[in-house]
Amino acid sequence: MSVTLKDIAKKANVSISTVSRVINNDTAKPASKDTADKIWAIVKEMGYTPNQSARKLIKGEDNTNPIPSSKAIGCIFTSTKDTYNDPFYSQIAVGIQEVISKKGYVLAFNYSSYDTSFSALYNNLSAYPVEGIIVLGRFDNETLKFLKNNFNNIVYAGVNYVNGGFDEVICDGYKGTIVAIEHLIKLGYNKIGFVGETPIIDDNKVINEHRFEAYRDVLGNYNIPYTEDYIVSSPLATKEAYINMKNYLQNTTKEKLPRAFFCANDVTAIGAMKAIRESNYKIPEDIAIIGLDDIEMSSFVTPSLTTIRIPKKELGKISAKILIDKIESDREIPIRVDVPFELKERESCSINNKKA
Repeated sequence: MSVTLKDIAKKANVSISTVSRVINNDTAKPASKDTADKIWAIVKEMGYTPNQSARKLIKGEDNTNPIPSSKAIGCIFTSTKDTYNDPFYSQIAVGIQEVISKKGYVLAFNYSSYDTSFSALYNNLSAYPVEGIIVLGRFDNETLKFLKNNFNNIVYAGVNYVNGGFDEVICDGYKGTIVAIEHLIKLGYNKIGFVGETPIIDDNKVINEHRFEAYRDVLGNYNIPYTEDYIVSSPLATKEAYINMKNYLQNTTKEKLPRAFFCANDVTAIGAMKAIRESNYKIPEDIAIIGLDDIEMSSFVTPSLTTIRIPKKELGKISAKILIDKIESDREIPIRVDVPFELKERESCSINNKKA
């Protein structure tokens, strides 16, 4: 039995019109923040899905010639604000678009939910009827619950396992990190730092970062001591990595610096490299750098960046094929595809005969 506005209003102890104003983002007669938050919590809990045709008629929108939902899919990017200019996710999007076009499908929406409220996410995703969605990037449990309540066909693509009960296409960032750091160890480095996101506490629960976990695990496997002094905590973005690395270098003496850094992705590595050069250190003579992604820019920076290649376009293609298979078949059991990565050796690391 489907959930109605009346059901939500009853549970929230408000009028149906109040629920409608909140869900439809009525700025002319907005509800209080407490009331809106309460209603959205109930919407998520009950898994309410609006009737799109009715919503369009109420709003006076043109409902003629809608995209047939059986031939429309959506794409949600949860870890980037600018999908088209992001060097990692834009390539995944290219792969998705290539496949769905050949299969006769259309992209109903290509939505970035990064740094937006749940109400904005809800209204954007419920505005278009689609047969399935592809999700890229991390998301919290509330968003996961909303997606599963509102979409029958979901594929997740990325570098971290989600285990959300739906299809996944993964290029394992945990294993890729291990290969990257083992490469540094084989070159002779044993003072290895980390640049990227570190575990955070949210609602009294620790949210782990798979690449950081891999960093700590591989050091332990090789009996290399872990030290907080070698950690540069930073968002996975060029500017932020540059600022955080610059601050780190200004507050750390040369003698206490690690001789190599693993950066959690390539845009982070590029920002860190700029900070290192501006601080009068040479790469790789003073500090070696290795990344993870192999975005196009990585082979053009000076020195060129050693990194783990993630086949981004292929992630998108495989994700789209699996989603369309799920839509067109009666398959109920979720599947997982592991896409291989590759070490790309370039100039930012060098053979270091002395332990460093």
